Amino acid sequence: GAYPPPIQPCTPGIMARAAPSCLPLLLAGLVALGPPLAFLAPAASPSHRSPQLRATAAGSQDAGTATGAAPGMTAAVGAAALCAAAGLAASRRQLSGVRRKADDAYGASHTSFYTDAVAKDKYDTLAEVFDQKLKDPKLRSMVEELLAACVKITEALRVNLVTVNDSSNTFGDKQLTVDVIADDLLWDLAKSSKNVCEASSEEEPEIVKTNPDGQFVLCWDPLDGSSIVDNNWAVGTIVGVWDKSTGLLGATGRDQVMSLVTLYGPRTTVFMTLDDGVYEFTLGDGNQWICSRDKIQVKQDCKIFAPANLRAAQEVEGYNNLINHYMTSKYTLRYTGGLVPDVCQQFTKGQGVFTNPTSKASPAKLRLAFEAAPFGRLVEMAGGKTSDGVSGNSVLDVKITAVDQRTALAIGSANEVDRFNQMVLGK
Repeated sequence: GAYPPPIQPCTPGIMARAAPSCLPLLLAGLVALGPPLAFLAPAASPSHRSPQLRATAAGSQDAGTATGAAPGMTAAVGAAALCAAAGLAASRRQLSGVRRKADDAYGASHTSFYTDAVAKDKYDTLAEVFDQKLKDPKLRSMVEELLAACVKITEALRVNLVTVNDSSNTFGDKQLTVDVIADDLLWDLAKSSKNVCEASSEEEPEIVKTNPDGQFVLCWDPLDGSSIVDNNWAVGTIVGVWDKSTGLLGATGRDQVMSLVTLYGPRTTVFMTLDDGVYEFTLGDGNQWICSRDKIQVKQDCKIFAPANLRAAQEVEGYNNLINHYMTSKYTLRYTGGLVPDVCQQFTKGQGVFTNPTSKASPAKLRLAFEAAPFGRLVEMAGGKTSDGVSGNSVLDVKITAVDQRTALAIGSANEVDRFNQMVLGK
């Protein structure tokens, strides 16, 4: 009778001489190839195999030993084994090629994307860094109090459910329990601290006099990202600190003496401006802060974009064109809808741009004193750039004329902020 057609890559000569029982031989060849093929798909050690698998393997070996193998059969078994090996190797090469192409196309999906931090033998403590990088004793005391409040907020976020509170803020927005808790903790600090002379919260944007002998004016957003905190996404606290000599009204973001942003995620980290740059501290064991990054720099170019207020792209042609540029140039989209994680990634990745222009139907929502100015100081001290989204000038140069003043914003890698000014503002 007719034999089965040749199976590539076996040669026709071998298959032509094979008996109609070549299928059992092929299976026998696969059994024989068990150890040699282990390098292709390593199996569990014999002790970890199931009893059924161990019995099957033993049975195959016994059968081969008991029946004996004629020379012709041995050759056929070997040929079948080579067929199987070649086929598996070819399949592996094909799959490997597909994976390589996928990696090339979607390299940004790797967990190590743009991450180059390596473990250190020792991490400096907060006190060790402050001894060298925060010389003003009053400001140091102020920052230590703020960090203590952020530890309490961290603990509150871990144990409190996100539910709607009975009260609402000045704007009529329903407040969440965690919003109120974070705000109360910061007010407790402001009203009890000997360092604070005036304070204002984004939840109630009024200047409140606290200690007349205090040195600093605090402005904070207690828990930025309320719309995503119920998803258990990263949120944060934003704080700007001005000296009482300038106060807040009539000053600019450039008049800040320091700013810090705390990010509550799988870890709690805080980014702050010290005497010589931007530092990251991570909350470790025993609620002790360690310096996890120092003198952070934001590169001039980037391939990460976080586009806020995309509704404006329907009205502002320049913004639509900018988004198209990001997409066609294969930039990586990293956007959560939370200002804190969307900007703080610039410090951990060393690059990035956040854009939030405005239009008639989509007006500005970001607060200058509570959000844009503190972040502006951080990013510019790290070598980045900002735009006020109107004139194209730095958001730090905008005079604060009202506590609840709003602003458009582009912030991040300098060349990308320049691109925003050119494409969106025509500057």
